[in-house]
Amino acid sequence: MSCPQINASASQRGAALIVAMLVFALVATLLVGLQRDFSLTLQRGTHQLFAEQAWAYLMGAEELAQLALRADSQQDAKTESPTDHLGELWAQSATPYPLAAGGVMQGQIEDLQGRFNLNLLIDSAAAAGGESPSGDSGDTDGESVSDEAERPDSINANRTSVERWSPGQKVLVRLLQSLGEEALSLEAAMALTEAISDFIDADADKRRNGAEAEEYRYSDFPYLPANQSLASVSELRAVKGMTRGIYQALRPWVTVWPETGAKINVLTAPLPVLRSLNADDRWEPLPLIEAERLLAMRAEGEVASVDDLLSDPLFEGQSLTELKTLLDVRSDWFLLDASVELLERERHLFSVLHRRGGSAVSAVFRSEGEL
Repeated sequence: MSCPQINASASQRGAALIVAMLVFALVATLLVGLQRDFSLTLQRGTHQLFAEQAWAYLMGAEELAQLALRADSQQDAKTESPTDHLGELWAQSATPYPLAAGGVMQGQIEDLQGRFNLNLLIDSAAAAGGESPSGDSGDTDGESVSDEAERPDSINANRTSVERWSPGQKVLVRLLQSLGEEALSLEAAMALTEAISDFIDADADKRRNGAEAEEYRYSDFPYLPANQSLASVSELRAVKGMTRGIYQALRPWVTVWPETGAKINVLTAPLPVLRSLNADDRWEPLPLIEAERLLAMRAEGEVASVDDLLSDPLFEGQSLTELKTLLDVRSDWFLLDASVELLERERHLFSVLHRRGGSAVSAVFRSEGEL
């Protein structure tokens, strides 16, 4: 009986093949990892290059905007009654500018003083003689006045009640009624204006429809009101009663720059803001057709000053003393909205520009998101 002999060379060849396959698999895995790392590094470098190039272009756009505003100041210095209006160089529509790198840059300058400044509300308590605008003398027990006093028609007829509201608050009430599809009723506009005023003012006196620290502290997600001038329009989203729809509709027509001393430029105010400029004892905004007529007159050069606007027959026989204190035809605060499209990517910049002492222009705030 004989035993079968094992072929040693065949076994060695099989083992070598297995080792070779293992080595190949290991090398292939390493190559895949290296390729992945290389792709990530390349992509990261591309993003960084785009970010640096795009930012450089955006800074160039900001310099051009400052140059346009300085040129406007030099032009204004040659006139007896300088104004800032939509026919000037800085206000021209954005024009795409082709870049040598193959992209496109464009920018638009907007007059921030054509918007309603939310920080006008910060002095509302003082304007009301230390009382709540709704006449609750700062009580926080939530009790309201009589039903008759709550009706808009009785408010219009009651000068005492009207005078408890500051000029800025009245403008905001009218603006909230001018938001198109998101326009509020008079009662809702007054309630939201009180809530915004309470959110901004430093005191703890709650207006009838307002909200102070207690309401915010015990909400589902506790926080505290600002109790100071707003640093960003986006803070409105934290105000009691503010909805996403109302915020999106209101945001383009309000600003927080400058922090103090704000006035509305009647020569650059857009339609919703222009509608909010009604007589002192009027709660409703200007009729749409009348505001559009004023815009057309302004475009034709028939409205060149605050007096030109307020002398319109629309305001005849009405009290305009308070409103006039909020109006002007000069502006020192502007917004640059610039964008760069490069390498199929886009980068955006919002830059707040402040013009001081005639020709001095500087960027005081920059953001790639909300102001």
